[in-house]
Amino acid sequence: MLVLYHHNISVCAQKIRVALDEKGIAWDGREVDLMKQEHLSPEFLKINPRGLVPVLVHDGVPIAESTVILEYIEDVFPDRPLRPQAALARAKMRTWTKVPDEGLHIACASVTYASAFVHQLRQNHDPHEWEERLKKLPDRARAARQRQIIEQEFEAPFVKDAVLLHKKVITEMEKALSQSAWLAGETFSLADIAIIPYITRLDRLGLDGMWADSPAVARWFAAMQARPSFETAITAFRSNAYDDELKKRGIDVWPQVKALLAA
Repeated sequence: MLVLYHHNISVCAQKIRVALDEKGIAWDGREVDLMKQEHLSPEFLKINPRGLVPVLVHDGVPIAESTVILEYIEDVFPDRPLRPQAALARAKMRTWTKVPDEGLHIACASVTYASAFVHQLRQNHDPHEWEERLKKLPDRARAARQRQIIEQEFEAPFVKDAVLLHKKVITEMEKALSQSAWLAGETFSLADIAIIPYITRLDRLGLDGMWADSPAVARWFAAMQARPSFETAITAFRSNAYDDELKKRGIDVWPQVKALLAA
């Protein structure tokens, strides 16, 4: 039995849902409400002491960290493989799956908080509640970043670095996708699954201008959106208190991000 502890718009949870749906694997979901701090409850911290989603529980045993979970799913459920057969393509795949862990994920959180989540947290927590929330976070560096963003928003110095890292990744994607249909070659793989939530997040925030000069990335994004798993694993899970769909609500943060790119 597979149970996935997840949050609706968590980029890391989106990866796992896409992989499970691509492989046709049945799973039971347990949504963890991050705004209500369910990820910091004693019950959830027993499952993952880091207080992070997603967590995949397989026959009662929890597996944390989305990159690890992706590989675990492939090892345990080899049918409909999402790892390329050729060694070189598999190496390329793993290079891309490492990208979020090597900085993109933190950068995504920084851009998202500055663009959207900081305002939503202010609406749902008074300053005392906000401070108590930060004190509960097991990851103190993460708490420090969130505190600085709520105080400075786009003026937080590391937010510019986060924007520039996204642009760097998109540039690298353009190079790879100009040579092949998918990130690791001619086969759809975990590489594409690992990256799609981050491009989707930029799109929902109204920051699709970041790949306006990257036609191969635009083509890839359209192809990803056309896959059934995009609908079932990403689109079907709507926002609740945390809402990244600024573009749909007519909120435009692109001028601020564009200014950071140009600075």
